[in-house]
Amino acid sequence: MTDHNMLEHLIGNLSAAIDADEDAETLHRHLDGIGAIMETHFGYEERQLLTVLDALALEGAPRDLLGDLA
Repeated sequence: MTDHNMLEHLIGNLSAAIDADEDAETLHRHLDGIGAIMETHFGYEERQLLTVLDALALEGAPRDLLGDLA
């Protein structure tokens, strides 16, 4: 299952938990799961982007030209 599919699934579960009026602890567990997937996914995407930027012949450091990316 891709990260995007996993997020769709987890968000659906969170929505169902909200509709079922689950307690705060249960909702926090759902949010923790979503947060964990998002953190790893964004880390992966940042690494991919930095690899591409490193391969470019930029006239300056990527951070100086584009700001803090990592």
